[in-house]
Amino acid sequence: MGPRRSRRRRTLRLDAGSATHVGRIRDVNQDDVGTTDEAFVVADGMGGHRGGEVASAVAVEAVLDGFTGPDRASLVRAVRDANRAVLERAAADRDLAGMGTTLCALAIVDGPGGQGGEEALAVVNIGDSRVYRHDADGLVQVSDDHSLVADLVRAGELTPEEAAVHPQRNILTRALGIEADPVIDSWELQPARGDRYLLCSDGLFNELDDGRIAELVADGPVAEVASRLVAEAVAAGGHDNVTVLVVEVAEGPERPSGARPPVGAARPERSGGQVGGRPASADVPGASLRTVVASIAAVAAAVVLVAGVWSRQGWFIGSDDGDVAVFRGRPSGMLWFGPTFVEGGDLRVSLLDDSTRAAVEQTIDVGTLDEARRLIEGFRADAAAG
Repeated sequence: MGPRRSRRRRTLRLDAGSATHVGRIRDVNQDDVGTTDEAFVVADGMGGHRGGEVASAVAVEAVLDGFTGPDRASLVRAVRDANRAVLERAAADRDLAGMGTTLCALAIVDGPGGQGGEEALAVVNIGDSRVYRHDADGLVQVSDDHSLVADLVRAGELTPEEAAVHPQRNILTRALGIEADPVIDSWELQPARGDRYLLCSDGLFNELDDGRIAELVADGPVAEVASRLVAEAVAAGGHDNVTVLVVEVAEGPERPSGARPPVGAARPERSGGQVGGRPASADVPGASLRTVVASIAAVAAAVVLVAGVWSRQGWFIGSDDGDVAVFRGRPSGMLWFGPTFVEGGDLRVSLLDDSTRAAVEQTIDVGTLDEARRLIEGFRADAAAG
């Protein structure tokens, strides 16, 4: 998607370069990227036949169209609009049922002084696509991953090194298109000339460590940096789609002297307000326990329905007791809904080359059963040749 013009005059100017690649395993690129002069978005879709690529494209377009400024809250609203757009598109097309997408975005907004004052940068995130900042102090991850292993790291149950190779690191705990009112994280940061922001899908950081990413982000024009990051991720394995958007503060305030304050904690928000705050309904006189219980039951029923539909969408290749196999559903399942074995048993995972074996053990999402069969035939031919 090409850049669009800014809706207002800004003294802060950002330069951006992007690149994307389907990778070495997937047949379809389910990532999407888009920019305007003041908003920058990356999304990583998921779903069965066509679902993921449609979800990410719908979400990126909705954010770019919906962000009209002037503040951080307006970017959060645009992401909420994107969630509604994905849900509505899925409801209108049975082939797209259960599709979803991660999303991260960066935008120029009014700072604390409001219109005419200092400008700031707003960041939003849902899922495990990431936003990093690179400056004179090095590379720092701004966003928080919404995934099972990230939650375990935050709880002290896993180390970051263990999480990086965990077989269930692709299990998300949040995404667009799954529920009507998702929790969206947001931040507001003070820009400085020369800062670079990296927005990327997990196909980048699952292949390259932070040290190598920092080296590449720091060197060269943003468009070249984006291309080199993607090329190295593909060369390192390319087990997933890879999408990168590098954004530099080309014109803006100088960095203040002294130590820069660390990136603050996320503001996790629902449409009714910040998560953890007191619900507005708590102040309504006469609210009965029966009403509260009924509301909880209705929400629980909706969650179960969504979980059942979502967990049965899609296909993937994985390991079944050491055999390459095809499954219907999601690798992680949801609640008590698990994936279903479809076929397999005639090709041992141990016969595959290292890269393919690792991809199968981590599971490979495919759009259709035919696509899974074609990939497995290719694995079988490679194993025979080896």
